[in-house]
Amino acid sequence: MAQAQGVLSILEKPAALFVLAFAVRLAWLAFIGVNAPATFHPDSPMFLALAAGPDWWQGSADRMPGYTIFLHLTMAPFGPDAYWAPIVVQMAFDAAACIAIARTADIVKPGAGRYAGLLAALNPTQIVLAATMLGDTIFVACLAFGFLSLARLWKGEGSPVAIGFWFGLALFNRAVVWPFIPVLALGIFLLVRGRKGLRDAAIVLGIVAAFAAPMIVRNGVVHGNYALSSQGPIHMALWWYPLVREAEDGTPYPQSFAEMRGRYAALRGPGERNPFDEAAIYRDLARENLWALPPQAFVKAWLSGMAINLASPATLMIPQVMKIQRIGFYETEGETPFSKMRNFIAESSTARYLAWMAGGALIEWPVRLLGVMGLWLLLRNRESRAPAIFAIAWIGFILAVQGPVASAKYRLPIEPIAMALAGVAVASYRRDSFALWRRPDSV
Repeated sequence: MAQAQGVLSILEKPAALFVLAFAVRLAWLAFIGVNAPATFHPDSPMFLALAAGPDWWQGSADRMPGYTIFLHLTMAPFGPDAYWAPIVVQMAFDAAACIAIARTADIVKPGAGRYAGLLAALNPTQIVLAATMLGDTIFVACLAFGFLSLARLWKGEGSPVAIGFWFGLALFNRAVVWPFIPVLALGIFLLVRGRKGLRDAAIVLGIVAAFAAPMIVRNGVVHGNYALSSQGPIHMALWWYPLVREAEDGTPYPQSFAEMRGRYAALRGPGERNPFDEAAIYRDLARENLWALPPQAFVKAWLSGMAINLASPATLMIPQVMKIQRIGFYETEGETPFSKMRNFIAESSTARYLAWMAGGALIEWPVRLLGVMGLWLLLRNRESRAPAIFAIAWIGFILAVQGPVASAKYRLPIEPIAMALAGVAVASYRRDSFALWRRPDSV
């Protein structure tokens, strides 16, 4: 135990934690390889094509430019096939995020940082996605530093400029954070209060708006629509509607997807169209069909998606595991969400795939339980209730906005808070024992 405490003490130093986290990620990359089959997600070619194009610094109508800029800058010195370059750099970003997670946990509960940092350094979700050609890791690293800046403000030491910068940079990578910004500003106002609270909230809103402005103006000038992204309606029509319908009457997802694409093609007609005009067609189709479904179908679909997003092991996101021969989850049929999950496990998946699933669950689920315990410990103490409420708001927002669309990668934005909460749970118990039945120290 003394040796373990000595290692944890060393990991309290940011440099040591960074070295450990980065080394673990590099070891994982060496294990899986750096070629396209080992690091590519189905969306990876699209991002690489944007990064290699003449408008690499602009992104596209439906994709924010942050990751394409990152890919272009990291690959340009080494050539178009240097897939290892952005992967290694984003692994460094993720290792730095572990430091932010540790410091956030220490602010919320002194002494929790050593545990939160170690858990983040060894977190399979972070490790697997850091080795995947997707922008999620960069996005979440920005969020981790945004959470740290917010925790400092809670303690009266932080700056709204830092909060605005990190959340703005996160938005520059993924538009999904955009609806949360008003909630963030309201939380800052309630936290600080008075004129200073109003000023701090306005500063955060202004900085994030400055990050959003180039895309909004670009879309207005080029496409005639002053909006951040055209992706939302397509997501509603091709993901939300088929999954909600499936939850209602068991109609297989591929069938609804094909029907929606067919109806879109008929309405669209021949020739090229503005991407926002295309999004408008999808929006009308999505609204028409979603309104025809009963409320309980939405509840079932959202609860199913939330459960899978929280429980799905990150091992299923490993590109080689994704290529294992099986019937995919969305292609698996079932009259109810529960029967679909049961059929996926019992009939659609091979023994090898199930082994990866079970192994990931055995590693990750105990840490999830620690996170729940850490949240409970913060909630029951008045002095630490504010960060607990923010954690609930953020986790609830991510689960709600992802809705019925289920994948371990959609859980990644929750991981910085989840690791911090798990660190709080461990630190709240006597350091000479991890027995959870012992009486916790005050949070």
